[in-house]
Amino acid sequence: MSTRTKNEIDGGAGLGCVDAQDSPKSRKERAAVTCDHCNITEIRKIARRTVNIIVNHFGSKNICLLGRVGSAASALWADIKRVPNDIDILVTPNESKQFDPEEIKRSIVDADSRYYLRPSKKPGADYKVLFCRLPGFKRKRRRVKVDILIPLTPRLWIPKVLSEDTWLINGIPVMPLFDLLVMKMQGWRNHRASRRSDFRAKVEADVTDIRALLVQARLEGISYGKEYPHHTRGFMARACRLALGFVEVCGGQTKFQKLGFPM
Repeated sequence: MSTRTKNEIDGGAGLGCVDAQDSPKSRKERAAVTCDHCNITEIRKIARRTVNIIVNHFGSKNICLLGRVGSAASALWADIKRVPNDIDILVTPNESKQFDPEEIKRSIVDADSRYYLRPSKKPGADYKVLFCRLPGFKRKRRRVKVDILIPLTPRLWIPKVLSEDTWLINGIPVMPLFDLLVMKMQGWRNHRASRRSDFRAKVEADVTDIRALLVQARLEGISYGKEYPHHTRGFMARACRLALGFVEVCGGQTKFQKLGFPM
């Protein structure tokens, strides 16, 4: 059972809507891009460890887990049983200090030998991909990818999340539920439109997560109106557009209306 507390962290194209149930084919497709049979306990340990390294090295507490592409934060908020395929960690800079994701990755590798970097396979990319070794790495190459993200990065549209806005779930700082729902809908839209088959294979999982987050948002008393003062007008307008796009393809208008989304 998850323990949720709102608090600061301690220093220490053409795919349509799919059914929420995983098909054998989709599970096989996703297995090709996920870590080798890692479990949710391992994911949580790595998330906590990575956050602690960043806090200790950079002194910033504006860190949280999110679900832009992977589902680690979604799994914590909505108790989704599917094991996330990677870990996305958002680091919001202080007003007086900016952070470079590549510098953060190198610092994590220097701090803990279980992490390592590999050049990106994307043509022309100048960044490196961060992995964390799992037990059995030498024999089965078990590992999980860890993405370090900075808010307001062009084309990502990730909002700033300060420490006082994060929620602690099982000791892990997690992005607020409304923000996470918006990020998940954005991921769904991007995956549907992608030319990459591995991205399109994530659409089914995105739909499952969005539906689960809608249910959880209702239980948590989340509403569009309450969130409006805490975000820019651009972010809230984009949230509305994403919701309308999701409803057009997958339905669920009533669930969004119950959260106060203009429909």
